[in-house]
Amino acid sequence: MFHVENYNGNKDEQQKIVLNQLKALIEDEKDLIANLANAAALLNHYLDDINWVGFYLLKDNQLVLGPFQGMPACVRIPLGKGVCGTSVSERKTLRVANVHEFPGHIACDAASNSEIVVPIINGDDVIGVLDIDSPSLNRFDEEDEVFLKKFVTLIVESL
Repeated sequence: MFHVENYNGNKDEQQKIVLNQLKALIEDEKDLIANLANAAALLNHYLDDINWVGFYLLKDNQLVLGPFQGMPACVRIPLGKGVCGTSVSERKTLRVANVHEFPGHIACDAASNSEIVVPIINGDDVIGVLDIDSPSLNRFDEEDEVFLKKFVTLIVESL
C-alpha cells in the first residue's frame, strides 16, 4: 500500500524510500498507462530542480508522448532524433549535461538545459523511455542514473 513519506536521510536512503513507494503503487496494477502516470507523479514529487518528467512509448516505430508531469510536450519523436530517440536507437541511458550541445536536440521546453533519458526495455523489446529535464545545466549525475535505472526496472517487472 502506498504511503506518503518524508524524504529524510541521505540521497541513497531517500531513493530507497521512492523505490518502495513505486513498488507499492504498481504492485497490484497491471495497466501500463496507470502505472506510468503514478510513476511520473512520484518522480515529480521527489526530484528537485526538474521542469519535466514523463514517458514516451514506442508505437509504429516512433516515440509517442505518454503520461508526464510538466508543460505540454512534443507528441511524437522519430527514432534516432533528439535525446529520447537516440536513447532508443542506442538502447542506452543518456545523461546530457547541456542539451544545447546535443546534436539534433528537440527543444520541447525552452527552459530545459539538461536531460536524462532511460530506455524501458523488456527482454528484447523497447517499450519506451523515461525522460527527465532540468532547467539547470549538469543536473543529473551517475547516482541519479543508477537510481532511475532501478526505477525503470521496477516498472518493467510489473508488466
